[in-house]
Amino acid sequence: MLRVAGPLAEVADASGTREVRLAPRLPGGPPVAGDRVVVDDTGTQGIVREILPRRTVLERIGSGGRVRAVVANADLLVVVAAVADPPLVPRLIDRYAVAAVAGGLDLAVVLTKHDLPHDVDEVAAVTARQRAAGHTVLIGSALDPALVGEVRDLIDGRIAVLAGHSGVGKSTLTSALTGVQRATGEVSDRLRSGRHTTTDPRLIPLPAGGAVVDTAGVRAFWLPPMDHAQIAAGFPDIADAATRCRFPDCRHMGDAGCAVVDEVDPERLASYRALVEAAESAERFARGRD
Repeated sequence: MLRVAGPLAEVADASGTREVRLAPRLPGGPPVAGDRVVVDDTGTQGIVREILPRRTVLERIGSGGRVRAVVANADLLVVVAAVADPPLVPRLIDRYAVAAVAGGLDLAVVLTKHDLPHDVDEVAAVTARQRAAGHTVLIGSALDPALVGEVRDLIDGRIAVLAGHSGVGKSTLTSALTGVQRATGEVSDRLRSGRHTTTDPRLIPLPAGGAVVDTAGVRAFWLPPMDHAQIAAGFPDIADAATRCRFPDCRHMGDAGCAVVDEVDPERLASYRALVEAAESAERFARGRD
């Protein structure tokens, strides 16, 4: 499935691409870009009757507090962040990293707008922390063919999701990679967080193989419910240090005998702890509503 828009969807098969309708109340739905589906062609227009099991899925908390899928069956989550305009938010990258591990995707980071004035020390620190965690980090301008080539090599025939704040260059990168123009927008003067220019995820094949899914820009990315072990899995450096904690159920929140506090970058640990605290607060709130 390439794209979903209300009761309609665009799908691709051996004969090309076409528009189909979605059957109401699809089991496992609603469908999203990347889903593999079964289409019933007995009528005048194809109807999606079944969503096949998902190999991977990127999920977030949507409106109403419900967990919803963003993209299915992708291989790689590429977090696109600007070094300036809008400001770099390292903890958003960490949230995406946790979601990627939970959903079975690899993670990489692309830092754009490197040609703008920015805090060089901050960018160096963020780059070092992410690379130490085992993530590929690319730096440059979304308008620079050199960076586009590096991103294309990074994708290497896989299905890659581009995600991050509005205004960081996701749609510009998508257009350069695929040759398909997506709407782009300037950064909001009031919020400096970018105007939303991509409203629905769309899977676009790459000329040399693989595909890109350009997702809507976000101001925040809320993780689905998960425990401290699931969150720690999104921090490979913390997960590694955790094997040396005194107790196997250590939460790394000041627990006795915790090895993480002495081995992990303080900013990474603070980011992990903020996510654990948010998850536990949400769980307490949910219990209070029951």
